Amino acid sequence: MNSLPPLTNVPNPLKLSAHYRPDIDGLRAIAVLAVVLYHAFPQQLSGGFIGVDIFFVISGYLIAKIIFQEMIRGDFTLTRFYARRIKRIFPALILVTFITFLIGWFFLAPREFSSLGTNIAGGSVFLQNIVLLHQVGYFDLAADKKPLLHLWSLGIEEQYYIFWPLLLLCIRRWKLNAINLTCLLAFASLLACVLLRKNHVDLAFYLPFTRCWELLLGALLAIQVVLEKEFVLLAWLKRHLEPLLKNVIWDEPFAPRGERFRHNTYAFIAVGLIIFGLCHFDQHTHYPSYRALIPVIAAMLLISASNSWFNNRFLSSRAMVAIGLISYPLYLWHFPLMAYAKILSPAAVPAATMAGLVLVSFILASLTYKLIEQPIRFGKTRTPYKVILLLASMAVVGGLGLYVTLNKGLISRMPPLIRNFMLTGEETSAHWRSGHCLLTPEQKASAFSKDCSDHGGPRPLFLVWGDSYAAAFYSGLNNLKTAKKYSVAEFTASACPPMLGFVHPERPHCKEINDYVLKQVAVIHPEVVILHSTWRYDLSLIDSGLQTTVSALRALNIPRIVLLGPVPTWNGNGLSENVLDYYFQSKTHRLLPQRTDYRLNSGTDEPLDLELQKQAMSLGIEYIAPRKIMCNQEGCLARIGEDGRE
Repeated sequence: MNSLPPLTNVPNPLKLSAHYRPDIDGLRAIAVLAVVLYHAFPQQLSGGFIGVDIFFVISGYLIAKIIFQEMIRGDFTLTRFYARRIKRIFPALILVTFITFLIGWFFLAPREFSSLGTNIAGGSVFLQNIVLLHQVGYFDLAADKKPLLHLWSLGIEEQYYIFWPLLLLCIRRWKLNAINLTCLLAFASLLACVLLRKNHVDLAFYLPFTRCWELLLGALLAIQVVLEKEFVLLAWLKRHLEPLLKNVIWDEPFAPRGERFRHNTYAFIAVGLIIFGLCHFDQHTHYPSYRALIPVIAAMLLISASNSWFNNRFLSSRAMVAIGLISYPLYLWHFPLMAYAKILSPAAVPAATMAGLVLVSFILASLTYKLIEQPIRFGKTRTPYKVILLLASMAVVGGLGLYVTLNKGLISRMPPLIRNFMLTGEETSAHWRSGHCLLTPEQKASAFSKDCSDHGGPRPLFLVWGDSYAAAFYSGLNNLKTAKKYSVAEFTASACPPMLGFVHPERPHCKEINDYVLKQVAVIHPEVVILHSTWRYDLSLIDSGLQTTVSALRALNIPRIVLLGPVPTWNGNGLSENVLDYYFQSKTHRLLPQRTDYRLNSGTDEPLDLELQKQAMSLGIEYIAPRKIMCNQEGCLARIGEDGRE
């Protein structure tokens, strides 16, 4: 394999011409349709997220090919490269981000609007993937209500394109072997992705150095096209297909028929891989990891199958090319629309509504492409003026997002009657001792602080054991301990119910944490152990888990074991958002009643409460039902006081 050839020794000048391939736009269409339909109908197309991986390969291929061609011609400059990227990426992104901001202004409570502001600021400088590391995982339940979640992929791409052109310049100047170096970097990135995915799912998903291998493999394909070298996978297929064609199928020389057969074979394999990924992957699949090789290899095979029937007849068809041309604005528009639909609907969004949003996304994408993207990219205005205007506009949008974040969601937007009820959640979560006595998903039992046991305080000692619901209960119990003269120990962990032997695929340390808590119970020997959780798990798991846990506590002679049942929960995005929605939905703009069944999640809470009460009776332990305390015939307690100050 040769390094980049000198300017005077270009393999084939025709390879360096700007040759448009409609089938690649068709491949873009497959990628964007997969993503859009996945977000609209995740149950029907569970693996549609692989469309982003296909996008990465296409992007890596096209950009690397352009850069290499310009370098060989001797007219590549970083200034022109980044100017092209700005004209390509900024117009639609600025428009969609600003519209998303305006919708949020009217419909989001301060906490969500502040979060959106952070996403806008992060998206404007292409750091959304880094921002999301501190907010939510891509497959988390809350992710589909973040209107700009999808900008994580743009962040990875643009971070990659900061360094990739510089690396190619170094390769060119120092006469390094471009193919070997790209292979090495891609392998290192894939290895980092696989290793990091085991214990740090979000890091493997969002970090650029764990995803850039997908762009690099696309780039590797482009480099080998320009240098007239065949990609190693394709070379292997060719070596094994040619003897088959010559000796088994045809007697006469098979070229060029053999080339078409190879390309059709590539396309056949690629389509099979894509269908497999779309149908067999879902949100529980360990992804990206090595499984992302399936859509990546599929994309590479289709890019290499330019003479196949699938590429020439299907991917190059008018409909597929048309969708491919609007794929970027379609990708930008669809997710905010769907996210706001889910935010504004307390129940599941009907399929018909989702289908309508897909159609609206297509319309907006087409208008954006024709009225915004094309005129700015190819209009007569000189490029420097366009770039300056786009940079200034993006700075304004990013500044708006930063301003919203710094001002905690601009609570002044809210009507005075409900303003003080617009809470961020930090008012209570600040007392949960997160990271010390409420462990986060990546923390092991060794992360518990010494002060979690409240050792040395007055007796009796209450020990709170459970998940984040138990941590919330701890803060109230702790607030009364001085006046009532008792001590409170807290051993809680996110999404880990107080059940020995409990295993959660997304919380790998739960079993270890619960075993550790039992050991602490044996050491500090509290008078009262309170078991509390969301309790929204399979009832058979709860039954066996509680039996094991209570038996272990009895073996330690714990005097009093209390099972604290589920607290009232609400559909929607929390009580603050429900206060806001109730205000605007009521004709007279009224405050949410103090006790209410508005969006009350009674359908699952009540049966769960009764079932846990039965289990407590059968185990012979005390049961406390928060619902009986907080609810009556009028509904459940949703707020205290009339002005939100109590």
